Amino acid sequence: MYQSILPILQPLVFEGKTGLLEVEHIYDDRAQFFINEGIIEKVETKRLEGEKAAIACAKWASITVTFAEGEQGSFLSSPPVDTNVILSYLEKVHKNIRIINKNIPENSAIFQVNQDKLNASAKLNVEDFKIALLLDGKSSVEQIITKSDKSELAILTHICKLLIAGVAWQIAQKDVMPQDEQDSFVQSLSAQLVALVGPAGPILLEDCFKSIHSEPGMLAKAEIPDLIEAVEAELDDKDRAELKVWSKSYIS
Repeated sequence: MYQSILPILQPLVFEGKTGLLEVEHIYDDRAQFFINEGIIEKVETKRLEGEKAAIACAKWASITVTFAEGEQGSFLSSPPVDTNVILSYLEKVHKNIRIINKNIPENSAIFQVNQDKLNASAKLNVEDFKIALLLDGKSSVEQIITKSDKSELAILTHICKLLIAGVAWQIAQKDVMPQDEQDSFVQSLSAQLVALVGPAGPILLEDCFKSIHSEPGMLAKAEIPDLIEAVEAELDDKDRAELKVWSKSYIS
């Protein structure tokens, strides 16, 4: 579950609290809000201060928050901040995170894109397309955020748009076969198809992988029957009978 800072910070401001609000971000950063009688006097992260720091940490969603009431901080030589501006920005972010939580369950979730639907969509922008390229059916949300130069909120928002537009979907995490076993199976099946239908065999196999929402390199043992069934559906009766003989021999 993703979290906004707003539900924690806003009551401290409205109730006139004094103390130190610390926000830990799982992606190696930390923020501190120094609050004096309900006024945010200072905000800092590891690299930023003032409103820039506040806006930066507002875009965090994987956080833990603690408040030390009564703890004082030094407010000298620090960029000024406007409490109302910070809360206003956080309110917008909070609404966004509520939508994200309805569509993205956790950082370990893995998503894949339907390239044909993506190309046909008129509702997506260039930045959406850039994130779509990272949804490869292998990388988790956490891995995508780690290797991207965008904020966590931006990545989650783009993924959410792709899901709502119907061009991406979450794939179940599965027990992928060891690579050598996958290679042996795929090569054997491909060779069998070449023997049955000629040079079109590998293309047919590629289409069948797509139809079961998998791909070479990401195949699970549990998906083998579905893949073979998808292949059989593309063959005539004679070739289907021969493939059944091969598949029973291979699986046994």
